[in-house]
Formats: sequence, C-alpha cells, structure tokens
Amino acid sequence: MPRSRRRLELALLAVTALAFGATAAPPASAEGVAGVAGVAGTRAPAATVTPLAQLQQEVAALYQQAESATARYDAATQAVLAQQLQIVNLARQIVAAQAQVDSLNALVGQVANEQYTGQAFANSPSLQLLLSSDPGAYLAQLPLAQQANVSVASLLQELQQAQAALSAYGDAATAEWEALSRSQATAAAAVAEIKAKLATAQGLLASLSATELASLQQLQAQSSYDAQMTWRGGLTAAQLSRQAHGAARAAIAYAVAQIGKPYLWGGVGPDRFDCSGLTMRAWQAAGVDIPRTSEEQWALLRRVPVSSLQPGDLVIYFHDASHVALYVGDGAIIQAPHPGGVVELAAAGSMPILGVVRPS
Repeated sequence: MPRSRRRLELALLAVTALAFGATAAPPASAEGVAGVAGVAGTRAPAATVTPLAQLQQEVAALYQQAESATARYDAATQAVLAQQLQIVNLARQIVAAQAQVDSLNALVGQVANEQYTGQAFANSPSLQLLLSSDPGAYLAQLPLAQQANVSVASLLQELQQAQAALSAYGDAATAEWEALSRSQATAAAAVAEIKAKLATAQGLLASLSATELASLQQLQAQSSYDAQMTWRGGLTAAQLSRQAHGAARAAIAYAVAQIGKPYLWGGVGPDRFDCSGLTMRAWQAAGVDIPRTSEEQWALLRRVPVSSLQPGDLVIYFHDASHVALYVGDGAIIQAPHPGGVVELAAAGSMPILGVVRPS
C-alpha cells in the first residue's frame, strides 16, 4: 500500500480512536463478526497485554456499554411515547363508553318507571284485548307490541355490552399505566448506567499523563487501522468503489452536514444525535421512514450481505445491535459514536460488524 494512502487511513482512524478502539481485527470474512474475538472489551491473555493495552480495552468496553445503555434508553423512551398515546386513546374511549352507559341507564330507568306506575300494565296485550271494541284491529297491532318487548330486551343487552366495554377499557388503561411506569424506570436506569460508565471511562483517562494519553491514542489508532485493513481485505476494489444513487445520496448528504454536532442520548436532531437518531433522520431527509432504534433497524429493515454493501446502507455493530452507522463508500461510515463524542467520519471495519441493512 502506498505510504500516502496508509497515512490517510491513519489520520481517519485517529479521529475516532477514543470512540471504540477495537483491540483485535475482525475476521477476514466480510459477512459479519458477531460473537468472535475482537469485540470491544475482550481481553487477550494476561501475559501479552501491557497496562496501556489493558486500559485501552477497558475504555473501549466502557464506551460500548454506555452505547448499549443508550440503545435501551432509546427503546424505553419510544415505549413511553407509545404508551402515553395509548393511554390518551383509552381515556377517550372510556369517556365515550361512560356516556353510552349513562344514556342506556337513563332509558332503562324510564322503562322501569313506566312499569312501576302501571303504564306497562295498561299497555299489556291481555288487558288491551279484553277492553278492545275491535279485536281484529288489536290483533293487527300485536307485532308492534311484540317488537316493543324485543326492543326492551335489546336495550338491556346493549347496556350489558356497554358496561363490559367500559370495564375492559378501564383494565386496559390500568395495564398501560403499569407498562408506562416500567418503561420510565427502564429509561431512568439506562441514564444512570450511561453516566456511570462515562464517569469511569473519563476517570481512567484523567489518570494518565499527557505522554501516556498520547501513547494510548496512538495505540487505539493503530488497533483500529489494523481492524479496518483486515476488514477491507475481505472486499474487492469494485465492492469498495460502489457509488451512491437516488435516495441514498440524499441520506449521505444529510449525514455529512451533521458532522461535528454533539452526541446526545435519545437525540434525533437537529442539533444533537445518537447513533440511530442520526441514521433515522438521514433517511427521513431522503424521504424514507425507518425505525427509531438500532435494534429495530436491524430487526425490521432488509438485510443484505456485507459483500453487497453500498453507500447509504446501515452498518449494524456489536452482538446486541447497539450501534449503527451510515455507510458512505470506500470503507467509511458517518456515525454518532458514543456519549461525549460528536458526529464524525470513521472507518467501517474498526468495530465488530453484526450485519448490514438497506432502507431503500
């Protein structure tokens, strides 16, 4: 490889070294690396790990754990929004059902009152037949009287159904409130974990001298570079040189315009993003709606082989699909890396790839 190209790769990777700092190269296979050695936080045998390399692994693991917690936070906040909307809908249904029950109760009360005051008795078919001067005319009206009796029975049945519906809506609302409380607790726990992981990582970095910090950054950059080169080795020049077309070009243009903006848990722009918030907004800018979280993007979008990777695709990382980035071509991605970072251009193979999905 020409020296200029290698320097370009190193410069690219140095920018993102602190984000994940993969400790070993992914396997040469381009079809994904879930569950293999090289995942951030995996330790090599103690005899071969220097203190600085061990620190690199610990920092990378902490950042990845914070990203996983961010994914849980995103999922929980999405659930909270859905549950809040459902509770509002159920409240409207409860109001409507209660109004129907009240109206039917009033009608039933009116019928009962008529029966109590004797009006129903006066209108009874037997009495009317005895008092009628024209039995033929009376008999002709019998179907109407029978219909009135049927209407009363239908009224009571309708009241029972309305009361059952009202009870069901109440039970559903109670269940949604309980689910909402659980989702809010999950989101709060995720935020606490994010803060704890970041505080630990920052404490580790703060303990280093300037010389040690520079050495750590160099080690991380070299580790990421090695992983990227191994990953690129599984792809051909033709695969790496594919160009963006149509909606993918618009998605990439949006992501490029966000470079430098800070990461925020649950951020969906326009000023701050998390990883899946960035990819969602990028494709929305291209006119394509995709799921909110990285796990949903992995689960619901069309999967393609890594060998078919093309600009605009989403690269999903880590065994739990906790990170996602937008592929922009020539082995590069744009990502919102982790809490404390900014939207950046990075190397696609510097983290363990779970797989690739295509929104379009």
